[in-house]
Amino acid sequence: MTVQQCMQQLANYGRWYSHPDFGWVWQPHDVQPWWQPFSVGEWVVTQDGSPYWRSALPFGWAVEHYGSWTFDDAKGWLWVPGNEWSPAPVSWRGRNGVIGWAPQIATKDGTRSGQCDQTAFAWIFVAADRLMTSSNFVVAEQDLLSRDDHGTWGDWAHSDDGIIGARMPEPRNANMLTVTECLGVADANAAFAAAVRARGGTTQGPPITFVRSRGEMGSGRVSSGVLRVYAPEFTGSAPAAGGDFMVNPPAPRVVRAQAAAPVARAEPVQRAQPAAPASKAPRAQPVQPALPNPAAAPAVPVTPYEAYTYQHESLDRYHASQYERLQVQHAQDDSTPPYPGFDMSQLPAWKQRELREMQRMAARQRALLDKRQSQNETEGSTGQGGK
Repeated sequence: MTVQQCMQQLANYGRWYSHPDFGWVWQPHDVQPWWQPFSVGEWVVTQDGSPYWRSALPFGWAVEHYGSWTFDDAKGWLWVPGNEWSPAPVSWRGRNGVIGWAPQIATKDGTRSGQCDQTAFAWIFVAADRLMTSSNFVVAEQDLLSRDDHGTWGDWAHSDDGIIGARMPEPRNANMLTVTECLGVADANAAFAAAVRARGGTTQGPPITFVRSRGEMGSGRVSSGVLRVYAPEFTGSAPAAGGDFMVNPPAPRVVRAQAAAPVARAEPVQRAQPAAPASKAPRAQPVQPALPNPAAAPAVPVTPYEAYTYQHESLDRYHASQYERLQVQHAQDDSTPPYPGFDMSQLPAWKQRELREMQRMAARQRALLDKRQSQNETEGSTGQGGK
């Protein structure tokens, strides 16, 4: 596959931006401010005992196995393309009872950042015994393609089960980053082996079989003892940022509309009554034809104001759920230490640090949403947009 063909495929699911440091970068359409890479999917242990990330997203075969990521304060997570495939392009941190991962980060010189240099909010930490938790999320591909102009966030980028449900509250990252150690490949593999054994499985998983098309890969689940993976070799290179690469542009956006008013049902046709005896039979009345169904009311597009209001309300609900999960976690900490060997005299400071991180998280995500909305309004008034 050529690099430009890959770029065209991803344009169906996201937007390309011209970045001053990385050239072309890509982002999924209409993602929430709290979305991050490697959060919708599951870990699979392969034949050699190493982990493979099975993404539950239709574009995960590319952006969660090639290249690297960067975080932009005005846009959020952006994918920087690369030609090298990896079964798990992440960094690992852990300690007894806890393990976490974060995407590999792009640097301006075209390489990746050092192991474990990621910022606190880039990490996903889970209890080690929940490392092999599966995501039951099935992406609604049609919903992605039928996105609305301003974004009202379908449920595709988060889920209450699987990894999202197993994840520690994000504000806990501030503490986990200070008490975990950066793990090498052998350490990460050992953590997976322990997690597999705890579930009664074998540390020798299925072999990877590379297939020639995305269709052959299917959902990416293990089938008949084989893990089918689509990992094309890329040829060529991306055009200069700002140039045109859209040989076959994707279909235009579909404005998600409000439900049309229900169509009034026609009255049932009145049948003529059976004839009475001849001496008393009145003449049957002619049957009245049914009136045609009225035309359905035209759908009303979601306005920018309605979309932005919805987004802010959704963000507030997310922050409320994170705060509630943090409070539950703190209550558990009172009886069960956050990790084995924890000094309980440090618990008040531990909790206070996480409450401060909760405030920083909320402020960062609200600022990101405001900047995106401002950018959309500017582009809407000037008629400009990304590729």
